[in-house]
Amino acid sequence: RAFTRLASLPLTANGKLDRRALPDPDPAYLLGNAYEAPQGEVEIAMAAIWAQVLGIERVGRHDNFFELGGHSLIAVSLVEQLRKAGLKADVHVLLSQPTLAALAACQTDVSTFKVPANLIPAGCKQITPGMLSLVALEQPAIDRIVASVPGGAAN
Repeated sequence: RAFTRLASLPLTANGKLDRRALPDPDPAYLLGNAYEAPQGEVEIAMAAIWAQVLGIERVGRHDNFFELGGHSLIAVSLVEQLRKAGLKADVHVLLSQPTLAALAACQTDVSTFKVPANLIPAGCKQITPGMLSLVALEQPAIDRIVASVPGGAAN
């Protein structure tokens, strides 16, 4: 994207904007960051996925996903492709870290996270707060959630 100041806009004989008569922007005034190649395996892998999902030729490490044409629906597709490639991905993180380098920096070794065992036994009739180690919910909130799920706690 670029902005070029013009004394007046070229018009067609009908008084409409003549887009073909607009001058090409001066490359010195193009908006955006200078291209810097991705660094490291994670950035290189992510850049290839970004380019594929966005349908562009290359992605630099300081390129912003949304400035390259990304939006919420494409973000979901990107996250899916990143996960298929074995990379940690989350739409919320992409929204807060929209550049390739920043998103790659959020990658951590998944093995460092210990996921607690499932404390809800098969065929469970009622879920209690003690069974939910990843969230803090009171019994009334759990009951509302269970009531909204077809099959209840057993599901």
